[in-house]
Amino acid sequence: MAGSSSAALSASVSLVVLQVVSRLFSFGLNQLLLRSTSPRAFGVATIQLDTWIGTVLFFVREGIRGAVARAAPVKNGDDGGRRRQTLLIPTLLSPGALLACAAFYNYASPTPIPPQYPLTFLLYSVSILIELVSEPAFLTTLASWQTLTTKRVKVEGIALLVKAVTTLLVVQFVSERDALVAFGVGQLAYSATVWAGLVAVAPAAPSPVSALALKRTGSEAAYFDKAVLETAWALTKQSVVKQMLTEGDKFAVGRFGSSADMGGYAVALNYGSLIARVVFQPLEESSRLYFSSLAAASESTQNGDRKDPSRQRSPPLSALASCASYLRLVLLFQTHLALIFFLLAPCYTTPLLHLLLGPKWSLTSASPILRAYAMSLPFLGLNGITEAFFQAVADPEWIQRGAGWMVLCGGAFAGSVWVTAQAFKMGAVGLVLANCVNMFLRTAFSTLFIVQYFRKVLSAAEPQKGAIRDEKDDIGSDEERLRHEARRSLNRRSWTPSLLTISTFVLGGYVCRRSEADWTAAVMAPLLGGTTAPFLNRRAELYATGKHLGVGAAMGLLGLASIALSHREELCVVLSKRSSLSDKKKE
Repeated sequence: MAGSSSAALSASVSLVVLQVVSRLFSFGLNQLLLRSTSPRAFGVATIQLDTWIGTVLFFVREGIRGAVARAAPVKNGDDGGRRRQTLLIPTLLSPGALLACAAFYNYASPTPIPPQYPLTFLLYSVSILIELVSEPAFLTTLASWQTLTTKRVKVEGIALLVKAVTTLLVVQFVSERDALVAFGVGQLAYSATVWAGLVAVAPAAPSPVSALALKRTGSEAAYFDKAVLETAWALTKQSVVKQMLTEGDKFAVGRFGSSADMGGYAVALNYGSLIARVVFQPLEESSRLYFSSLAAASESTQNGDRKDPSRQRSPPLSALASCASYLRLVLLFQTHLALIFFLLAPCYTTPLLHLLLGPKWSLTSASPILRAYAMSLPFLGLNGITEAFFQAVADPEWIQRGAGWMVLCGGAFAGSVWVTAQAFKMGAVGLVLANCVNMFLRTAFSTLFIVQYFRKVLSAAEPQKGAIRDEKDDIGSDEERLRHEARRSLNRRSWTPSLLTISTFVLGGYVCRRSEADWTAAVMAPLLGGTTAPFLNRRAELYATGKHLGVGAAMGLLGLASIALSHREELCVVLSKRSSLSDKKKE
């Protein structure tokens, strides 16, 4: 398990680095794209088509991905043959995905239909087919995540760059009226690049052609791995409501909002989700893979308990302690990041939007939406980590409970949408707030599972009363130490910010809000016509914005200093260990 922990941390670092490089380059290209295309085309492509393709692919492959990641390795032979054929399930489901596309086009297309929409939708549908054909190779990288994760993410990073460049180039050669087709060509280029890259990374993956000649193997004469199939189906049932909740705000904007509203919302999501895609997504993915190894360790300690398959198995104490330590680190990171997003980041959404895209966008609904989205990111980050643990470790009984809870979350989300967007007329900002309610409820459920899981497995690891104990079973034994470490890691105080850190960020937030008020009075008020102050030239605007950003940077550094001061003992231990390792290497 220690090796898995190191692999998970290594994968997290490589994923974040690769995501930062590729996303920043794509971010720069998107600035050119936003200046070259209309809000209508950008909104339809980002809110409707991207959400649709993501939803179809999610339903078809998300369950099998989770099941393969948490499945224990199998040897060659009949078991290996069934496992390889199981990897072909998403490809076998591709006709159903295309039927879903046809239904969406007939019943959910925007009204009126934008120019080039039929051709663009066809390109998106073909890209869905290509990604499902390449899915067996993706699943192969999940099964060997310790060695293939970095390579796979490189492929995805390259594909994102290809998509951005292709979209931008096509936009330059078509009229603004036909700009929508550029997004379809870019999506097709992305899928084709992913297919080619995954085939190169995982040449041992089963060929999609073999889906036409499936064979029954083993004494059960089955086509697929039954255990993986059952887990995949349980995860898929839960993910149906989960996906609706995750993308509910986009569905609502696409269904009830105008094309202009979709454009403003799309721009806000494009900037606001940058952190989510660069930091949260790779961290969540690597964490899910690591937590899945905990589930595999649980199975390896069970000597075939088939009578009660829903029974929660207990992994080794060393695995539990390692997992608790890793969970503490990611939760500590998320809770400190939340202070930045709650108290500092909202003060800089409008200035950055104005700096990058000008008043064309900073005076639209994109500005308040982006501000609200920044404050919703802590909910997104915590929900991603806690649900990653739940999906990787939960047994079928808990997965069933989770599906029921998702239904309740769906009702809460719908009610929150009505209250915020309709009753209080908050528009798209209300959708963001409703999504925060949804993520809070989902996080509460998965957190409850984490607490009960560790309480149960640690209690099961306690020596029974009346058992004969020898000298190795005293308070200083390895088992007792591991139990103590696990409980200490999960203590609330170990992963929440200190009072010093919270106070420092509250002070920083106050200073940043005062600075934002000065910036708004100098830059935005003349544009809104609410003052007689003269318009600032570009140089004066840049100076005012730079001054405001400087205040934020100073407050951010002050906050980081308070974090370092609060965790000085841990930092000293880490630095001491690194120094010792460095000295050993020199010797």
